[in-house]
Amino acid sequence: MIDYLETYKQYYFVRMKRYEGNTDYTNTFAAEKALFDIINSCKTLEEFKSKMGNANEQIAIALVTDQQQIRLGHYNEINEVIKAESCRRIIEKAKQLNNSTDLISMVNEEQNAVNIAIATDTISPFDDTGYLENIEIWEQAKVPDTYRERFSAYAREQKTKLKNGYSDIENEMNKWKPGWQFDFEKINEERHRRLLPYPDEVILEQKRSTQQILNR
Repeated sequence: MIDYLETYKQYYFVRMKRYEGNTDYTNTFAAEKALFDIINSCKTLEEFKSKMGNANEQIAIALVTDQQQIRLGHYNEINEVIKAESCRRIIEKAKQLNNSTDLISMVNEEQNAVNIAIATDTISPFDDTGYLENIEIWEQAKVPDTYRERFSAYAREQKTKLKNGYSDIENEMNKWKPGWQFDFEKINEERHRRLLPYPDEVILEQKRSTQQILNR
């Protein structure tokens, strides 16, 4: 005959041991150990059922907390401030919870919020240098006089496309974040700057040229 109490004790012991000594999962280990200590003190499954309370829920909360702490450390290291702030909010809110249902709802809400924050934290279309490169070609190319007006027209067309690009992105972002406007100061923030493979002086000139075209 199967001794279910002993089987459960072994099961929760193994679960606890998975996290023992892992400095990234200290909260999870403590919560798993608390549950194991409960069942290990019991003489019957009925006693365990009456004693366990929300210990399982606390494990879920502890696991989410540890996972978010790991992510937070990584995001802090690479200066991903928006993602890091989302981790902080989840960690703080998790402290106030007592059940996994509320935990799941909270994490989902925060994930939706950070997805919007990430989407609206954009420097597009500044990261598409094709507009400026084409304008430079049409305006600075050495061509016979008979082609100058045609090239000037091409340059004006590209400037119109660039203006429309910024207008389109602002209209789209306003659907998610009312009042959103392109922020040129974001360009120099590390999370964006590291994705622009150009020297600082080139980025500065691109910024000046764009602002001049947009009259901003």
